[in-house]
Amino acid sequence: MKKLKHLLLVLVCVTLAAFAMTGCEKTSSQKEDEAQSEIEAQNIKDVTSFTKNFANLMTKYTYEDFETAQESGNTIVSVTFDNDWGVRWKQFVDEYGEVASAKVLDATKSDGLYSDQIILSNSSNADEGNQMILTIKYNDQLTAVSTTIGEYSDDSKETVGSKMETAGINTATGLIVVFVILVFLSFVIYCFRFIGGSEKPQNKDKTAKQAAPAAPAPAPAAAAPAESTEAEELADQEELVAVIAAAIAASEGTSPEGFRVRSIKRLRSNKWR
Repeated sequence: MKKLKHLLLVLVCVTLAAFAMTGCEKTSSQKEDEAQSEIEAQNIKDVTSFTKNFANLMTKYTYEDFETAQESGNTIVSVTFDNDWGVRWKQFVDEYGEVASAKVLDATKSDGLYSDQIILSNSSNADEGNQMILTIKYNDQLTAVSTTIGEYSDDSKETVGSKMETAGINTATGLIVVFVILVFLSFVIYCFRFIGGSEKPQNKDKTAKQAAPAAPAPAPAAAAPAESTEAEELADQEELVAVIAAAIAASEGTSPEGFRVRSIKRLRSNKWR
């Protein structure tokens, strides 16, 4: 019995040791993930801080000041990034004038690069005026490697009236385009009438020319019945003459070949003489 208790105790200890080792392994991997997450979180904070410095420089100094510093050989951050950053800054100044205010958004990480954005405005309020959005990307060493700039508008702050106005303009534009296309198609279909009309007279002339020589052809067909009628009447007369000649020859007691019937006339009276 004691041996059985010792055996069970040993099995429990082994099981607990196995669970403990498994727990240690999971904890180490979790620690690595947590450490990586902490590094990325700190990098995002640093990126946001760097971006705020750039935003402060753009609002504190004019672009002419930055250009003058460049011409004198002074670098604010780095030569490569100064050139890229300066081009974007000049794009905004050429479009809307000097930067009056700048708002930095939260930094993010994507495709191995950190990026942060600055909303530039020519108004003292960053949420008003003419706006453009400047995007700055950083590598893992938190060095700025590229910048881009583009137009910016916050649709979430747009009023219902302005949204309805935009929708109405888009709808009206679509309807106008559709009607213009329909009018153009109607005009094209209408022009087909003239194209078909110019071909019809030519076809009629060709048909008339082909039919003209064949017009006299029905004449012989009309004469054929007349000739057949005359032949039938002549045959009837010859039979009648033969019958009359035979009757006369019988009454005279001679042969029909001894005389010739020259004419036959009907008397007014129905009696024979």
